[in-house]
Amino acid sequence: MPGVDQYDIIAVIVGVMFTMRKLDSQSRNAAQSPNVSADDFERWQRRSAAAYAPGAYASFFRVIFHFGFIRYTANHQLAPMTFARVALLVDALWLICVVYTLVNAHFAREMRKKLGISLEKPQPTR
Repeated sequence: MPGVDQYDIIAVIVGVMFTMRKLDSQSRNAAQSPNVSADDFERWQRRSAAAYAPGAYASFFRVIFHFGFIRYTANHQLAPMTFARVALLVDALWLICVVYTLVNAHFAREMRKKLGISLEKPQPTR
């Protein structure tokens, strides 16, 4: 595929993983953790969903921007240094957002462990 590089593929995979984790935390409800107060559960849920959002958005933005930037440069002449700086800036911002997301996700996991929230699916009783 023209215009696709290995970082686009990595960004899509990372974006999908972060989105799935965000949706997973949003799909949980306080009744699944009866030993945790509803307020604490909702605080963890908001923190967890918010932790994954920057990385997911940045990953998908990076891919969309890359396609648009390549299309733009095909029709407009840019100095090689300008091209490189813009591409490096977008990649650096993406990487910063991914690291920021991983750090915040770590703190959300620590909060979950401290509160005693289990992500295991409840086993059916007979």
